[in-house]
Amino acid sequence: MISRIPSGAYDDIPILVSADYNAGVSVTLACLFLLLNSGGAVYLLAQANLERWKKIVFAVAALISLALKLILATRGHNFDLDSYGIVVSLVLHGKSVYANTPRFNYGPLWGFILAGIEQLSTFLPAMRGETFHVAVAAFLGITDVALAALLSAKYRYGAGIFFLCCPASILLSGYHSQFENFALLVGLASWLLIRSGSPPPRRLAIAAGLQGISLVIKHVLFLFPLWIFLWTKLGSWRKRVAYVVIAYGIFGLSFLPWMFDAPSRDGIIRNVFLYRSEFTYSLSRLLTSISFLAPLTKSESAILTLGWIVIVMVAGTIAAQRKVDLFPMYLLAMFTFSPALRDQYLAIPLLASAILYTSWPSWALTTAAIVALLSSTYGIFLIPSRFYYTTLVSTQICAAAFFWVQLPRPGGSRSDPSPTREAVKNAVALALCSFALVWVILQAKAFALL
Repeated sequence: MISRIPSGAYDDIPILVSADYNAGVSVTLACLFLLLNSGGAVYLLAQANLERWKKIVFAVAALISLALKLILATRGHNFDLDSYGIVVSLVLHGKSVYANTPRFNYGPLWGFILAGIEQLSTFLPAMRGETFHVAVAAFLGITDVALAALLSAKYRYGAGIFFLCCPASILLSGYHSQFENFALLVGLASWLLIRSGSPPPRRLAIAAGLQGISLVIKHVLFLFPLWIFLWTKLGSWRKRVAYVVIAYGIFGLSFLPWMFDAPSRDGIIRNVFLYRSEFTYSLSRLLTSISFLAPLTKSESAILTLGWIVIVMVAGTIAAQRKVDLFPMYLLAMFTFSPALRDQYLAIPLLASAILYTSWPSWALTTAAIVALLSSTYGIFLIPSRFYYTTLVSTQICAAAFFWVQLPRPGGSRSDPSPTREAVKNAVALALCSFALVWVILQAKAFALL
């Protein structure tokens, strides 16, 4: 069963708003985004310039993908779903999540949506004690369908099918049920409004507003507005400044109702703005620390985080000067240099893999991600877990190669080989070499500690 706060446990904590008010807002928001995601997917598919049979195949793939995610959600849950249960209890009791739990590290929107999903889940039958989990997976599965429809309509049909059918995406939304995909959907919609460059003021404002909402959901794209500022194709520096101010302004203002409550304000600063994931293992840890799995000090974590931000911004400077699609490049750069690595972070580069699915490094990255998730100690253990750490870190090496391959060469071309046989060989070689490199470094570090 998913964790809940016992009745009366927080009766001594002041109620910030009416519980009935929170319940009404939560259901409204959950239903609104369900309608937007499902309606948007139908509209995009209907308007897409695709043959009828392709639309039918897409619909069948979407239904199968959604069904698999719902089945996976009945197989149990992990720590994050317990956190969701705690957040839901607080919201529905009118309490502040920021003042009363360190297990909510995002803007307020997802907390309210979770509470709405929990109330809607009461209409579902019992499913091995995972009714709430199934409802969350359904919401995220519909979000995936909307993302796939957007990819098929605005990039390539194959990109949407790739995303729907990818086992890693199915595992992430179905079992792990983290919500990176929700933030990425809104962020991608924002990017597509300005991708052609020089947008009119109204479109620029809408795009910046959507980017701000994406940050409020989950700040996966927290450096992307700065990448947009470096992208001169957007227009004058005033336009670029306006985009940054609107996006970050919406994110900051979303916390305003809680800023007048001292415990909530302290929780926001500590658990949102100063939050650091556990830097247990990642490529940067592997390359900079002798003791790979030992906890880091606060100063070491701060140095790794600062280095991550600097490197990502350098990558943004390079990408902004090249003729590349900034959005997938940002996803690859963020993931490659992240000082922390968890299963749900794989959703970030997997969207880039779908967008650029014809590029051979995407096949290596996707394969490594699937193996990592199937062997995850936080998952359903379909592959022996001894492969987990090595394969998970190897995905960052694959992402780094992916980023490099996408950069145009001096002649204006990229280094993707055109013959399929050569591309497959390169993908296999990248996946195996990445795994072998991480394994060798791990063995060397273990030997050094003897």
